[in-house]
Order: sequence, then structure tokens, then C-alpha cells
Amino acid sequence: MRRISPNIHAEIYYWGCNPGFLTTSDGVFMVDTPQQPIDAVRWRERIAAHGTPKYLVNTEPHGDHIMGNAYFPGVEVIGHRLMLPRYEETIPRMESPERAEQTKQMDPDSVWLLNHPDFPPNPPTRLFDDELTVRLGSHTVQMIHMPGHTKPQTAVFFPEEGVVFPGDNVFHRVKTFIQEGDPWEWLGALKRLDALDIETIVPGHGEPCGKDYLPRQAEIIEAWIGVVEGFVDRGMSEEEAAKQPLPKVDPYPIGQRLYAITESLDVRIVTNLHRQIMARRANS
Repeated sequence: MRRISPNIHAEIYYWGCNPGFLTTSDGVFMVDTPQQPIDAVRWRERIAAHGTPKYLVNTEPHGDHIMGNAYFPGVEVIGHRLMLPRYEETIPRMESPERAEQTKQMDPDSVWLLNHPDFPPNPPTRLFDDELTVRLGSHTVQMIHMPGHTKPQTAVFFPEEGVVFPGDNVFHRVKTFIQEGDPWEWLGALKRLDALDIETIVPGHGEPCGKDYLPRQAEIIEAWIGVVEGFVDRGMSEEEAAKQPLPKVDPYPIGQRLYAITESLDVRIVTNLHRQIMARRANS
């Protein structure tokens, strides 16, 4: 566990995203949860040493940010309004035999916690549209809708600490996932992050960084756009574009044990961007 600021800690070595929490005189405010059940339970024990969890916000709907929610029963879960249907869509996958079998093979210590009656799905119940501010102890927590990596994407800003958790709108020196996101909204979100009064960014994946990394993140997104626009300019269909050899668009490796999807990720990125480029051109 890494101490990020006087009152904020985060874990950057779990399988999946970087969860974190703020300690206050009136309890703990959590950001995201570990995806592996055993990690979520261990995370709960670590947090308990700092206080009682009062709130949990999910920055996005992907499984590595929300699957651990179940192991924090009774904690109020916050999310953007678009988070709730996405969470509900994920519940069958959380409870599926396929997940159980995968867990047996790759994380056997977690098997006994799957579908445990004490830990039912725990979706967001407090929803917001553009922004939501919560006071806890002497601290302010601002949740700001910043679509990009996903539509419900939320940045969690702790102004007294000078820290922001942008979720997967920032991948620090690990491969950037654009398999779903709108890259133009994403570039706009990076500008909004740059305007915040912060010293530290706790990215969705990778080591904590500063605002000086944001231009590099933007360059990777812009490079992907450029490559796929080239395919479109040459008249390629979505299927043809997905089969093309790619230049070194993103120099960073996949991080945090997400390597199982390495082979499919580039195809998903090209497919996503091809559809969006075609739609933008059709509407221009």
C-alpha cells in the first residue's frame, strides 16, 4: 500500500485497477475496489485499520473497478447515473460458472468467496449527473463526470490533499485501453484534469504521477486516432482495418496482470475507433 498524501493511500500492485481511500475524522472515503475477492477482503482489513468506510465511489463500470464492491456491504456506493445499468449488466458475469472456473485456475485463494451469501452485488445507489460534492470530516470530495475511457467515467478530486483519481482516463506508463472510449471526449477530459489544482494523479493503472504526464497520455490517444484514420482514408472496412499490422502506437506494456487480453486488445481498439471515425465523418 502506498501513501499518496497525508490522508490518502492507494494500492498499485493488485490485479486490476488502483483502488484508494481517504482517511478523515469521520470515517473513510473509498475509490474503486479490487477485482479479486481475496484482494478485496484484504483491502477491507487494511482500510479498517484507518477507520470505518462511509462512502465508496466507482470511477467507471469495468469489472476491475467494481467487482470488489460486494465485499463492502453497508457502505454507500456512489456512481455516475450511467454506472448503474452497466453494473447491473456485469452481475451475470460476476456470478457466472466461467468466472468461477477462471478463478480456480488463476486465483484459487479467491474461490471460496465467489457468490458468497454474505457478499451480494453492491451497485451504486447514490447517483449523480455532472458533479457531486461530499463532505467527510474536514475534507471535501468532488466527483466530476469526465467521459472518455468510458461514458460514466468519473474523476475523484480531493482538493485539500491535492490528489485526483481519474480512473482509466490516465494509464501511466502502461498500455492505454481505448476499446470502448470516445477518444475526443478523452482528450477533453485530460484538459479538464490539467486545470485542477493537484500535485498527484493516481491513475487507473500504473504508478502515481503528476500533471506533466497528461500530454504524453494525449499523444498516445492522438496516435491511435491517426493510425485508424489512415485505415479509413484508404477505404478499409472495419474488418480489414482490424487485420492490419500496427506501428508502435503505444510503447508501454499491459500492466497489473491484465495480459490475458493482450492479443485481442489492439483489435478491439481499432474496431472501436474505426466505428467512431466513420460516424463522425457521416455526421460532419
